[in-house]
Order: sequence, then structure tokens, then C-alpha cells
Amino acid sequence: MDNKLYTLAGEGNDATAVLLQPKAKGLDAPSFTINADEYPAIPGGFVRSVRAGIREIFLPLKIVAPTRPEMMRLKRKFIASLNPSQGLVSLIVTEYTQYSPGGPWEAEPARQLTCYYVSGAEGGEESSAGVNWTTYGLVLRATDPYFRGLARATASFVRYGKLSPFIAETGSQFLSPDGVTPGDGLVLSANPEWITSQVVTNVGEVAAQPRWWIEGPLASTFSIHLADLATETARTLRFNKPVTLTTDDAIFIETAKGELDIYKQRKDGNGPRTPLWGAVDITSELWALESGENIVELAIDKPPGMTPAEELDWLSRNRPVVSLSYLPGYLGI
Repeated sequence: MDNKLYTLAGEGNDATAVLLQPKAKGLDAPSFTINADEYPAIPGGFVRSVRAGIREIFLPLKIVAPTRPEMMRLKRKFIASLNPSQGLVSLIVTEYTQYSPGGPWEAEPARQLTCYYVSGAEGGEESSAGVNWTTYGLVLRATDPYFRGLARATASFVRYGKLSPFIAETGSQFLSPDGVTPGDGLVLSANPEWITSQVVTNVGEVAAQPRWWIEGPLASTFSIHLADLATETARTLRFNKPVTLTTDDAIFIETAKGELDIYKQRKDGNGPRTPLWGAVDITSELWALESGENIVELAIDKPPGMTPAEELDWLSRNRPVVSLSYLPGYLGI
């Protein structure tokens, strides 16, 4: 909120610190509401919907310092940062794993939860043996109940296929091409191949809303599909009015809740933004990437009855480069 970072350390760290005590709660799976109806004449029922509710976090904290003035300065700064009327705070959690006895501790990718302060910082001041501390039972609430990755995962509708040697094969095992097997020289990818279908793997545990970036050239109507192999159907985000992009232009599509936006702009970020909501079919879905593998397809509407020469010309003007990114979501830490 105020761009201040507080490390919730354990005992035995800095003399002036915010210490996280044992028995924190609410950091694992959120609570779910299951809406179900019973069948009128046969046993059982069916589920109508499943939703995760607002998550509540309990953090037992202790603010310690060698002197009371130092403790008061840190306490006042910490409380000011929690002020919910000034905005939300981020709780960032990093797990450390020791894969072998005596080996190094390795950090897993951090996860964050955006939340707001509710109660618990009313205070409980004590002092003993030259140490001053205040004990809090901090209660935070998160309207988005899922932990999110700090970095966005990405995918692009290009494929790097054929590899060619960068350094001629000499038998000297100069470098490994994949980091595992010995190699005879560094290899580079050939020119990327433009594709219209891509398997996008959502590494998170819950659905994630993608952010799209589509670079020209393009001069047509088009759709972006999420294929459902189980039902042989597709969820579709469709532009039913032609969109014209030069090689310098791009379309930006944000599908995250509360941040929805669709516009056209120069891909270098300069110049005005042209809203494109009017080009989108009102029946379109701003669909999410489900956890696991997702088959995503780009469909550009090709005019019928073209000659081979006309089709080549059309293809040269309708080969957009599509990429997407998303924040992985997790049920807990």
C-alpha cells in the first residue's frame, strides 16, 4: 500500500523486528460454498455451483525492540501501513526446502495474497529484561481467496522447431544443448514458425484469467477459442468486426476481474489507445485458463472464393503474433 516491506522474521533475528509467532491460521485452502439441489423423486442431488469465499488470515505477531522508543517507532510505522482506508496490503510467503540432510535451503517461488487489515492491532505492550514488545493477533481478509504467483507465466503462438549448430561439431563437448546431455557446441533455434494452435499449461491450481497481446499484421475478424475436448465445444472470445493492425500495432486484452480492458495501440506503447469493445461480439466470453493443459486456438476469418494469388496476399496481411500471460493461482501456501 505505502510500498513498505516488513519481513515477518522468526526468533533470534534483528533486535528490532516484527516476529511471526507459531499457530498462524488461514494460509492453506480457503473455505468453499457448495450450492446443490436435491432431485425431487430419486435419491441424491446435483451441484449447481462451487465458489471460494472471502479468506480470513490470522497472524500472531510480536513487535520487539531493545528500547521502548524504538519499539514505538516500528509499531507506529507498521500500524500506519495496515490502514485499510489507504488501500490493500500484500502478504508474500516463501517456502524453503532442504532436499538433502545438511544441504542448502532452496527457496520455492514466492506466492502472494492481496488483503486488507480487519482487527488485532489494538495492542498488548510488555517489557522484561531490557526487551520491549507488543503482541498482536492480526486479522486480515482477502476478497480474492487465492494466493498468486509474483511473476506472470507466458506463452506465445510461435514454435521453434529445427535447430542448427552455432559452433561446428568438434567432439570437444563445448556446451550442452539442454543442460543435461553433453554437447558439441551451442545450438540456436531457426526462424520461429507461426502457428494458430497452442497447448498452454496453467501451472497453478485454480483457473487464471489471461492477458492477451496481439501484434499485427491483421485486417480481418477473428476469434480466440479455448477448446474443450470432453464436450467437443469451445469457449470463444470473438471480434465480429474487422480489426486492422499494421506491423507496428497491437491489441491489448485484459480479462482479469475488475481490470477488464480491450484497446488498440502502437506496440511500442506510444500514441493514443483506441478502445475496441465495439468490435467484440456481445456473446463472447472472457474465458479463463483452467488448471493444467489448455488447447488455445486462433481462428482468422478468411474470405471465400479467393484465387491462390489473392490468398497468398491475404495471408501476408493476416499473420498476427499472439501471446498471453497470466498470474498462477494457488489454494494455499
